[in-house]
Amino acid sequence: MIKFKNEVYDLESSHERYLLHSDLNEEFEKEFNWMDYEEEDEKELEIELAKAHELISNRDESTLNTHSIGFGCELLFECVEEEILLINALRKNNYQVEKSNASRSLYVINDEGEEVRIADHKRPGYEFGGGFYEHEYENEIIVKNNTVYKKQLEKSGITLAENSYVFG
Repeated sequence: MIKFKNEVYDLESSHERYLLHSDLNEEFEKEFNWMDYEEEDEKELEIELAKAHELISNRDESTLNTHSIGFGCELLFECVEEEILLINALRKNNYQVEKSNASRSLYVINDEGEEVRIADHKRPGYEFGGGFYEHEYENEIIVKNNTVYKKQLEKSGITLAENSYVFG
């Protein structure tokens, strides 16, 4: 598992490798294409970018973990242990977890037997019978910056050991 710009990618998944390639290109454009570089510096950046793409394609997490792009290491990659992913920590601690197929949402049964929704967004409202309704959850955690904190989990009745987890 590789973390890039606070998102986590599984290099064993062809779809997630594709997403990482795309996100890397997008971040590269944002970070470097507005500056004027000397020709040799530009070539160095292009070589670093090509090397990163090669490492992603080859699923080489350990080398990618030490690779950076930019003179001040503006674009970095970081190996992430699977235990730090929230869904894995929840399952390891015997929480019942369902993952949404439609969005980045988890539904967890907490220590009191209540459902907790953990997501990176509020569920959109819906129309029914001429009225508009919002989805309401007694226990809901809206994740910011792909990080879920122990205090948020505890407030929702979930007990895990680490101070923070990567949402995924």
